[in-house]
Amino acid sequence: MRPNINLSRDGKLIQIFIPAQLGRHSGRKTILSPTGQPVNPDRNEEADVTLINALIRAHRWNRWLAKGKYESVKEIAADEGINSPSYASRILRLTLLAPDIQEAILNSTHPATLTLADFMYPFPQVWELQRKRFGF
Repeated sequence: MRPNINLSRDGKLIQIFIPAQLGRHSGRKTILSPTGQPVNPDRNEEADVTLINALIRAHRWNRWLAKGKYESVKEIAADEGINSPSYASRILRLTLLAPDIQEAILNSTHPATLTLADFMYPFPQVWELQRKRFGF
């Protein structure tokens, strides 16, 4: 399975597929590749694992909502053991980032100073404005 980005014919829906899963390696939560190996086993500065995990989580939750597995972010937060539905909503908002920003996060080519905390505040929905705000 390969990563891919699909745009609907009417241009209103973007589907991003990331072949990864969350799992445990050496007792820590980490991203696992399709072969089951940790994507970033040494947790070095080259990749922001926290940001990558949050982006993957956001897409998983978005998929659950779209498929009707959950009816609300509040239900997801409760099931995932998150005390604050508003935190879950802020994570879910990552799915609204421009595809090239998401790709840069996954490839660790985003600005080094950009962290998950930077995305926890409301950001523009217009992709060009996102690029300006986040330094792309």
